Amino acid sequence: MRLSSMRTFIDPLECQADGVDVQTKTGRSRHNAIIARFLEFSTAHPNRPLCLTEICAAIRVADRTLREACEEHLGMGPIRYLTLRRMHLVRDALLRAEASNTTVTRVAMDHGFCELGRFSVVYRSLFCETPSETLRRAL
Repeated sequence: MRLSSMRTFIDPLECQADGVDVQTKTGRSRHNAIIARFLEFSTAHPNRPLCLTEICAAIRVADRTLREACEEHLGMGPIRYLTLRRMHLVRDALLRAEASNTTVTRVAMDHGFCELGRFSVVYRSLFCETPSETLRRAL
């Protein structure tokens, strides 16, 4: 999956179809509230991987319900969303970094990625360049 805009990860509720009244169904309005709590929690913990049980306990929802809400609103599961969000945060950090005193390893680890080989493969598939190439293009 290629995602080119961090905006998708910042305000996914804006991505709903135009003209659809999401408040007409009780389940949908409930899912809106769940997604709002999920996004608030994920924003408060941007630099570390979160496990599903931790998220569900914090936002007081069953994991199946969270998965359904995320699929409905984000088009993917909660863990996939969080991983992609952190990938975009890493990319932004690399683009803003000073290449002479920043390493890809440090930025990736600061954002909760510990398996650097896997991180690099996923990063390249998302952004069509290696993290090192991104860093070289930095300010």
